[in-house]
Amino acid sequence: MESVSVERLDHLGVVASVIKDLRIIEMLDARLGLHDQEEITAGEAVAGMILNGLGFSDRPLTFTPQFFANKPLVLLFREGVDAEMFNRFTLGRSLDEVSSYGCDLLLSELALAVCAHEGIVQRFNHLDTTSFSLTGADIPDSDEHAIAITYGYSKDHRPDLKQAVLELMVSQDGGVPLLSKSWDGNTSDIEIFQRRAQALLETLKNSPSPRYLVADSKLYHEGNAAHLKSLGFITRIPQTLKVVSQVIRQALEMDTWQRLDEQTGYQRLELCHFGMEQRWLVVQSQAAAWRAEVTLSKAQKREHEAIEHQLFHLQAQRFETPQLAQEALAALGKKWKYHQVESSHLLAHKRYATKGRPTPKTPIKATEWQLHARVRPDVERLQQAKQYHACFVLGTNIGADELSDAEVIAGYKGQAHAEGGFRFLKDPLFFVSSLFVKKPCRIQGLLMVMTLALLVYSVAQRRLRQALARQNETIPNQINQPTGRPTLRWIFQVLEGMERVRLMVDGQIRDLITGLNEVKIKILRLFGEHVCHVYQLPSG
Repeated sequence: MESVSVERLDHLGVVASVIKDLRIIEMLDARLGLHDQEEITAGEAVAGMILNGLGFSDRPLTFTPQFFANKPLVLLFREGVDAEMFNRFTLGRSLDEVSSYGCDLLLSELALAVCAHEGIVQRFNHLDTTSFSLTGADIPDSDEHAIAITYGYSKDHRPDLKQAVLELMVSQDGGVPLLSKSWDGNTSDIEIFQRRAQALLETLKNSPSPRYLVADSKLYHEGNAAHLKSLGFITRIPQTLKVVSQVIRQALEMDTWQRLDEQTGYQRLELCHFGMEQRWLVVQSQAAAWRAEVTLSKAQKREHEAIEHQLFHLQAQRFETPQLAQEALAALGKKWKYHQVESSHLLAHKRYATKGRPTPKTPIKATEWQLHARVRPDVERLQQAKQYHACFVLGTNIGADELSDAEVIAGYKGQAHAEGGFRFLKDPLFFVSSLFVKKPCRIQGLLMVMTLALLVYSVAQRRLRQALARQNETIPNQINQPTGRPTLRWIFQVLEGMERVRLMVDGQIRDLITGLNEVKIKILRLFGEHVCHVYQLPSG
């Protein structure tokens, strides 16, 4: 008797191999415990959620059994695991267990073990926050440690929705999450950063190697200065501080830029601010100049539209003297940032003492003046504004003998790893559609699982790029050009179309992996022996 079954594998074998290699299931089970009555462990349930999320299938958690229905679960998990075991009750209980253990503690412990396993450098630690909007009514939670799902400042620009706030700290080496914590929906960034700076005092102080905290301008606040004094920090100084404007204008006047590269220059300043001896770097970059040009072009267009409206009303007025008309125009011009008067002229309107058609002898009662004006862009002020907005100020209390100016700038640029992590988490094909979970404690658990998925993704991407660098190899990117730093998301797309075909002939079972080609085989071998075993490839 013959039979054939076909199961979709795609890139999931890579994800499952990384999860197994990092021993994530074992570490979760050791902390969350095992229950005889459960068909799959809490660790396996969390791994299932990670695979569902990294499958980018746009399926909420309730559809996880459908997601696994046509997948080779024996390769992704173990013998005996069935798709129906990942039902919403099992996943919900697993999220409850994650929340009971402590979401931030659990992620930190797992991240610490993964960093040690992968040799991830934790010199620069990038901190940021974002908000996740939630729809529907949440169910009140009896857990006093659960976050409050409420209204707050929405970074998704959805103030009409309740939300939760997620804090994330990642390494510059690979963008691997080091810690995460969920907060009430109305918690401010300043409060979160103050508490994190205080919590990190002992951690960074007792670290065997120097570790520095990197964050955006919300970290630099007078109320946080007491904590920052004891930390090695790199941050962007807020533009709202008057001293920043003064420092930038002084740098532009001095024009003594040191070149970091063809696109970036900086000037250094030593000063004491908020009671801390600091080194400030005024950084000017071509990328910032391009962004400033686009922003100023839009601002100029908006201002020109407003000016046209103002001049329309001005020209409808009558003034007793030419001087009053010119003063009214000058008063408007003082408010303009990017325009100046190009030309103006006055029209005289005579008012006669008698009614009817005037004659040359009709006496004139008064003369009123009407002003017509045209404006043009103020090129000099626009250029000055462009130069100003192409600059930003970085501040640090780390000595130059410990960290050079170039390393400070490079360290801050790594902040893109945290921002990239949030873009990944908010991808509409990722977990965001699963935030239908109504219990706050389960929302906390799900946010932790999402961060754990980001950890798996970051480690896999780091492994691939390191393998390419070691072997001096490249792979084709989206426009078929060679690259040594592909995104894992693109690699997942390249690996689509692979299936496991199971043939049974005369009681003999034979498994085949279909859909392989030269590029896919090259990519899979870069991930190492475990991945090659899943896809039935020789590792050599």
